[in-house]
Parts: sequence; structure tokens; C-alpha cells
Amino acid sequence: MRVVERNFRARGGEIDLIARDGDVLAFVEVRFREEDGHGLPEESVGPAKRKRIAAAARAYLSTIPPDSWREARFDVAAVDGSGAAPAIRYYPAAFDAKGKIL
Repeated sequence: MRVVERNFRARGGEIDLIARDGDVLAFVEVRFREEDGHGLPEESVGPAKRKRIAAAARAYLSTIPPDSWREARFDVAAVDGSGAAPAIRYYPAAFDAKGKIL
């Protein structure tokens, strides 16, 4: 994957990373937790956050040529910093454009 945008902001939402995986655009939400007491980082991507990400993705797609991408997906990168070395879990296609977990 190749990162094409970082911290894309649009009215109503923000996308941490936008990357190309071939002709697929991946809209990536990055979540970090340093302590165990607040749950897993990926658990913090709730329904409202997913809807804001999807809205920002629609805004981004309106700025690029329609023939420059074939598919889009919503990924989550979870970074758990509570151990000696950070643990990274990556969830491709974690949810759909309506915010539903896949």
C-alpha cells in the first residue's frame, strides 16, 4: 500500500490515512491506546466515528477523477502501546460506507 493523503479533513469528519492498494483506495482510521484500562484501541471506532469517516471519504472521492479508483474500503489500524513493544493489529475492510462492521 502507498499512502496518498494524511489527515484529510472534510466537513464533518477526518481520515487519518488514505492509501492505494492497487486501484483500491483504503481509508484508514488509526487508533492508539497506551494503557489497558480503556479497552482495545479498535473498540473505540464506534458507529458515530465510522459515519464521520464515511462522510469524509465521500468528500475525498468527490475531489479525484472517478476513473482513478475501482473500489474503496475502510480499514482500522490499532496500536496497543501498553506492552514493552507496541502491538499493531490491522483490519482491512473493517466496516462499510454505512458504518456497519463487516
